[in-house]
Amino acid sequence: MTDQQWFYERSFRGSLAFGAKIKKVLHEEQSQFQNIKVIDTEPVGKLLLLDDKTMVADIDEFVYHEVTAHIPYMVHPKVRNVLVIGGGDGGVVREFTKHSDIETIDLVEIDERVIEVSRQFFPECTQGLDDPRVNIQPTDGIEFIKSKKNQYDIIVVDSTDPEDFAEGLFTKDFYSAVNSALKDDGIMINQTENPFYDEFGIRKIYDNMREAFPIVRSYHAPMLIYPGVYWTFGFSSKKYQPLEIIADKIPAMKKLEKTLKWYNLDWHRGAFALGNLHKNLIGE
Repeated sequence: MTDQQWFYERSFRGSLAFGAKIKKVLHEEQSQFQNIKVIDTEPVGKLLLLDDKTMVADIDEFVYHEVTAHIPYMVHPKVRNVLVIGGGDGGVVREFTKHSDIETIDLVEIDERVIEVSRQFFPECTQGLDDPRVNIQPTDGIEFIKSKKNQYDIIVVDSTDPEDFAEGLFTKDFYSAVNSALKDDGIMINQTENPFYDEFGIRKIYDNMREAFPIVRSYHAPMLIYPGVYWTFGFSSKKYQPLEIIADKIPAMKKLEKTLKWYNLDWHRGAFALGNLHKNLIGE
């Protein structure tokens, strides 16, 4: 909800709220799928809202995008083909384009207007979308994945919360389809909500992932604009453990680290160390 001065996003069954003082409403429209709004705020800069839910902010977008791209890249020995489902803001794609050995990056975003609005108001996020390796496909990711077999090395599911049309991106059937679309040693990364405010049944999400993948781990990073700040991500793999960093990639990553705002190899190694609440909730 918004008033003339403040934006609030309520979560956890309406009992928790993130708020930010508004400087200006920059854009608002109703697309075929959702309400899209961009506001400029005092504490977090520009903020992208989909159906009044926070998606991307200037202050912390790099955290989410760097940790979802560079972790699987540093674990997989030969990344050639990548798929990003969702992520119309372009941030995850931007991070993958920083690796010259990747050959193709497919971006499947159901709402093309999210991409266009992000190009206008979040150019730092979308700067990788014009890379010649990037293929943008404005279509339903759930249907798209069904037609792909043994094609991708990494698939990132950059989804909204598991409700409405995004609910299907958290099911056992969807994760099984992702498994089929991955090559024999492929990796899936997805966002898995906040364990303190377990509004969407995190244990069920991880159980569904375990039905589809032999290796399932969880890691965490701070996201200031998301409920509770402590955010979790799933690492699901057919073959590789998340701490098996490829030694040959370390020299190049050491150079790239100097340009990144969050990810580094030390953080990578520590991100999979979980507290007992986190472990117990996901069933580790």
